Amino acid sequence: MTEMTRTLTALCAALLLPILPASAQTAELISIRSLDQIQGLANTLGIPDGVLPLDFDVAKYRVTYPMDYIGSTYDVTGAVYIPVDGEGNALACALPTHTYMHGTIFVRSDAPSYQGFEGELGYLMATGGMLTLMPDYLGLGGSEDVLHPYVHAASEAESGMALLAAAEALGDDLGFSLNGEHFVSGYSQGGHAAMAMAKRMQEDEGAGFPLAAAAPMSGPYDMSGTQLPMGMAQEQYSNPAYLAYILLAWQQTYGNIFVELSEIFQEPFASGLPGMFDGETTGEVINDFLAGPTEDIIQAGALEAMMDESSAFFAAAQDNDLYQWVPESPVQMYYCTLDEQVFHENALLTDSWMNDNGAASVTSVNGGPLNHGGCALLAILGGTVWLNGQANLCTPSSVQPERRSRGLTWHPTHTGVMVEGLEPGQHWTLFAMDGRLIDRGVSKSDRLGLQVEAGLSMLVAEDGRFVRMLRH
Repeated sequence: MTEMTRTLTALCAALLLPILPASAQTAELISIRSLDQIQGLANTLGIPDGVLPLDFDVAKYRVTYPMDYIGSTYDVTGAVYIPVDGEGNALACALPTHTYMHGTIFVRSDAPSYQGFEGELGYLMATGGMLTLMPDYLGLGGSEDVLHPYVHAASEAESGMALLAAAEALGDDLGFSLNGEHFVSGYSQGGHAAMAMAKRMQEDEGAGFPLAAAAPMSGPYDMSGTQLPMGMAQEQYSNPAYLAYILLAWQQTYGNIFVELSEIFQEPFASGLPGMFDGETTGEVINDFLAGPTEDIIQAGALEAMMDESSAFFAAAQDNDLYQWVPESPVQMYYCTLDEQVFHENALLTDSWMNDNGAASVTSVNGGPLNHGGCALLAILGGTVWLNGQANLCTPSSVQPERRSRGLTWHPTHTGVMVEGLEPGQHWTLFAMDGRLIDRGVSKSDRLGLQVEAGLSMLVAEDGRFVRMLRH
């Protein structure tokens, strides 16, 4: 046995040590943000007034709960955001849920229930009256004894489903109830995780969390035919740490991807990489370690061998493809055309396959010529607005469940769009989805004709109603 084999064997053995099953989920209050603080966050992020409903204070909890992974049960963590009144009490009305799946992280403490930026977005998602859940994922957050099974659809879905079940079980203790509407979204790896969870929600009827709608964003839904081949074809991929993450995670999950990492990576990369996935080393450090042309990092012929249809790696990639299913609930994907990390062809292929095979309501939104980072907030905001528009949200004055008015509709015309449902004399504002003010005015009737630029825009009425429009 070589030194590399002994090192890798020891690493995998350590990573797979099971944790004793948790007897129950627990919740720890992290903070309560006032409505003014949440408004300040929205202002800091440049989110225009009226785009998101800002109605309630929000309490953030870190929930610890059990989930299963390849035959063992582990304790994992996640953030739960509860809309509350001014005294910190949960609302009397029943809440819909929005499970948001975060993007790729390497450092455990960057998870949403700890220090991660995406955790800040939970306050914005919950303040409109939505119970918001953000799994940290297995191997991240408070889960320290296993490597995060990166881009593994089954465990991604399980982390979200188990958190939903834990939140439901905590409802009596924390004072909230659920109305039976369950939404899911996520960006980047989270887009893959959101698609995995949406599929699981539809197929696992016995779980009791039927899918209301899903908004996966910039996710690698076609690992075997789009994401991996396009990434490997680049002379120098923008984030080589992703490939190393996938290889180590899939080796842990499937056990047959390689015997020695040196079959794929040249030295010193093969020896140095395993120790860098310790939950404390940043992705930037790993990318710097792997910087350079692919031919100087990867063994000659290794990528071709990995993507051979008979290889274990290719079989694992196919196992984590998520485009070949037919959603029965609305699914709206978001992508940007200059995304250098998750190629937008993933969304186009998925949209085409699902619609060609009879999906009831699958659409995709082109966020424009933005890179992966530039696309993020635009897509997350758009997806959140879309989900809010379908949810039975509580209103600030409600005691019993009420449905927020959603009477604004639109349709394209030869010169622009027609918006219907405004009240005569009502003020309205038209925004581009990057926050730019396009126009504003006062409606003369319940019909408003507008000339709008191509792309995504949003009209917001003074009573808080909104309609999102896409003009090609």
